[in-house]
Amino acid sequence: MKSKLLMTLFLFLCTNAMAEYRVYQYLIKNRDTYQEKDISYQELSTLNPVAYVAYHGGGETIKVDLLRTWICPGYTGKKQEFCPSPYEELQKQQQETVQ
Repeated sequence: MKSKLLMTLFLFLCTNAMAEYRVYQYLIKNRDTYQEKDISYQELSTLNPVAYVAYHGGGETIKVDLLRTWICPGYTGKKQEFCPSPYEELQKQQQETVQ
């Protein structure tokens, strides 16, 4: 009984939880040998590199190069947009100081 009471008290005291997630920016290359062109594109994901390759067909179908990664604070559900990259913000600030 005491443990249930302590657990309930602990849960009420710890209601101020903060969420965050990591965003990965990848350069994806198709490993299809039957295509004449090498198709590559950049993509943002919350999957780590190993999980991304496994989820999208394995290392035989795509090649994944990690370009950047950053942490975003906040809620991660309901298909919300990822937070902007701090690298892009830094580049904008540098361009403004040069001009």
